[in-house]
Amino acid sequence: MTLDNPVANKFSIAASQYKQHDVLQRITAKQLLDNAPLFGTLLDVGAGPGTSFNAFNDVEQVVAVDIAHGMLNQLTKQYPDYLPICSDAQALGLQSASIDSIYSNLALQWCQNLPEAFAEFHRVLRPSGECHLSVVVDGSLAELKTLGFRVNQFNSVSAIKAAFIASQDSPNDWLNIDIQVKSISVYFDDLRSLLYSIKGVGASFAQQGENNATHHHPLTKQQWQQRIALAETMRTDKGIPLTYQIAYIRAKRG
Repeated sequence: MTLDNPVANKFSIAASQYKQHDVLQRITAKQLLDNAPLFGTLLDVGAGPGTSFNAFNDVEQVVAVDIAHGMLNQLTKQYPDYLPICSDAQALGLQSASIDSIYSNLALQWCQNLPEAFAEFHRVLRPSGECHLSVVVDGSLAELKTLGFRVNQFNSVSAIKAAFIASQDSPNDWLNIDIQVKSISVYFDDLRSLLYSIKGVGASFAQQGENNATHHHPLTKQQWQQRIALAETMRTDKGIPLTYQIAYIRAKRG
């Protein structure tokens, strides 16, 4: 199955360069993996080029779902034992009650309908199965706005909680929904590498003009030099920062 939509296409194009620009993904993955008791049949939603779950002796099978065929091609080269499925979080194409654990690292911010995705998670999880998720939330990438760029709008924590509630058929469908937000800054040597870190993982941004109008045409040389100069004023001892607000979510199926 191949999903022909703009987000899938962006991530497929970015697949071969993903590992060069996934600094944030590695940080959030470590946080998730250090705190998630994964076991049994594990579903990785938005698997990208793949994550190693070798540290989890109780994981028996990894089902890797991604909307981008290019990402799954990269994944199967490194993890031939994983079961790759090209599908959407909102329509997983898996049997009901077939999954013990769900892991998703920085993928669900691209989901257009979170209640549908969480309803799908509930459907495929066995009773008492758990979700362990990380999601970019609002307040992220403030530095890009300072630099005159407009970026994707991200959900608030309250919107994520509301999505879990909206996904329920009965009040106890989800138990112990825990959401913790942490601020994570990554640092870059220059503005170009900072922007590549976003484009390299399939995300996008545009320049913001007068009256908050969004422009997608290339920057002029003068505009680019102005942004470089502005980025230099933001430099710290570690480099030019880019800050994300990350929600870590743990939810148990009732």
